[in-house]
Amino acid sequence: MNGIIRHGGFRRFGFVLFLLLSAVSLKADPMVVGEGPPQLGVVVPIVLAILVEAICVLLVIRRWCRPPVFILWLMVMHLITYPLFLGMLWFSYGLHPVLGMTLAKGLIVLVEGGLIWLICRFLSSAKSELPAPSIARSLFASLIGNICSAATFPFLLMLYARIVSSAVGSSMD
Repeated sequence: MNGIIRHGGFRRFGFVLFLLLSAVSLKADPMVVGEGPPQLGVVVPIVLAILVEAICVLLVIRRWCRPPVFILWLMVMHLITYPLFLGMLWFSYGLHPVLGMTLAKGLIVLVEGGLIWLICRFLSSAKSELPAPSIARSLFASLIGNICSAATFPFLLMLYARIVSSAVGSSMD
């Protein structure tokens, strides 16, 4: 217990908890569960935000062993975790929106961190002399990636809307 206090473990845990409870996560996904298939205007920014997340994860664990096509593996991983995220949002219907989004994002950080650890542990080259990242490093990479994704998504959405509106406006001339 003294080691946790001496090394600032409580402060780090409080910082992570603050980041998970922040209102930024409310803007991370504008899709409403049950509205039908997503529109193209939302899908492209979501894919770009997932790419930003994958790049952030790659940067966090760049000194550890990872598969050759790591970003591709991370993008494919989201085929599992994104429906899980939407399912958690659906199950949290009726809760306060911040609490529901926080629970869903927290679960996704844990699941993605575990999947990142598994990908780095079992899909990496056996010839690599680099060690595989620890589960704590994988969870940290997942947390940082999700924060970067959530922070950039509103900007990507506005940028995509501006590009589409300018393209439509110029084609009308």
